[in-house]
Amino acid sequence: MIASLNGILTSKQESSCIVDVNGVGYEVNMTATDLSHLPATGEPVLIHTWYLGREDGVQLFGFLQADSRSLFKLLLGIGGIGPRSALAILSGLSRSELEQAVVNQDARMLSRLPGIGRKTADRLLLELKDKLKIPAAPPEAGAGPAAGAWAEALEALLALGYPATQARLALQKIRETDLPAQDPGQDRVAQIVRQALKQL
Repeated sequence: MIASLNGILTSKQESSCIVDVNGVGYEVNMTATDLSHLPATGEPVLIHTWYLGREDGVQLFGFLQADSRSLFKLLLGIGGIGPRSALAILSGLSRSELEQAVVNQDARMLSRLPGIGRKTADRLLLELKDKLKIPAAPPEAGAGPAAGAWAEALEALLALGYPATQARLALQKIRETDLPAQDPGQDRVAQIVRQALKQL
């Protein structure tokens, strides 16, 4: 089994990259998030990999963090989830967002991901509830309706057709700054979405 690659990044494609290890080029399928965080071509890179061998060929799936590989393998243990579906899930949601979806039993968020229908989303929520072992935590200050507004804003941006990665980055940027005071006659979700659209 090939557990990791430590070599030189020689090229990046839409859904994979090629890493040269001692003169051998390995094509590695990766999430959109990890691909966006790869160094420039010609630079050294360490990728944690999962090896898939089939009669019709061999594939490598790679991750910049070992924790992401562990989550990928966990997803593969759920009925109906193959390597491509698992990559799509990890491309569309961060681990914290996936955990939040499980905590909230939010099948709508999962079913918006490519290749994930409502039945598969329901199965994911059911099985991940035990597999992720998410610790119970006391509510944070400001949680509740405010936290729900951010989740609804993300769903609204996804519904508008924005890629999940871009939508999350936009929301993160406005989380790091103070939103303008809320107009009493304005919906909080609409306010967040409008600010996010300015970032996008």
